[in-house]
Amino acid sequence: MHMIFVDESGDPGYPPNGQWSAWGGSTHFVRAGVIIHGWRWKAWHQRLLRFKQDSGLRWDAEIKASDIRRGAGAFIGWDEARRKQFLLDLSQEIGGQPDLTLLGVVVDKRKVDPSKGDRLVRPQVRSLELLLERYNGFLHGQQDKSGIVILDPTAEHSDDDIRYFQSFLIEKSRHLRPLHIVEGTFFAKSHTSNMMQIADVCTNILYRESTRPGQAEFKLLHSRFWRQSGHIKGYGLKEWP
Repeated sequence: MHMIFVDESGDPGYPPNGQWSAWGGSTHFVRAGVIIHGWRWKAWHQRLLRFKQDSGLRWDAEIKASDIRRGAGAFIGWDEARRKQFLLDLSQEIGGQPDLTLLGVVVDKRKVDPSKGDRLVRPQVRSLELLLERYNGFLHGQQDKSGIVILDPTAEHSDDDIRYFQSFLIEKSRHLRPLHIVEGTFFAKSHTSNMMQIADVCTNILYRESTRPGQAEFKLLHSRFWRQSGHIKGYGLKEWP
């Protein structure tokens, strides 16, 4: 059984008057997932615990990209140079781990047609649909073709009803045939899940790359994005619309 740990970055809102130049929110919404097979999870978990220890963190320290960048949470007291190096080292650790596969969806909200239906206008919904399609495609090419989806519980009670939407897609989407994703969505709190913490970091890095291309951390992650026949665009990385 494969597992994909999914997180999001950016806000789902739009400027009320359509004027992006005066908009205080994000122009992009990003959703990314980190895939690992259940048999590989324990080894990676132990590897990450060692990485935390070697970096001067407790085993139960929560790694959050926003905390690393701001010097908050587990990174209080760390100077900027140390925090930047930690993020680079972690990106290299992830990028060099063949047991991990990344998927990413980038929604440029400025290009979305607001006259379309809810499913196409709401970036948190559309991004999940596109991510699930790619996850299903990834699973189709594996020896073990089954997989589950694990989200941060902040999405559990969202007004989009993510759990219902995934079930709807599994039943109705023609892009999820044959179906390999196990029905239902699971939730894991970031502070109790090392894999969810990795998903948080990868999503943040992808968001930064989408809004400010040329991020060193993204270059270190790039090799981990899923490819089909050598192509990453449209497969491991999807830009929409």
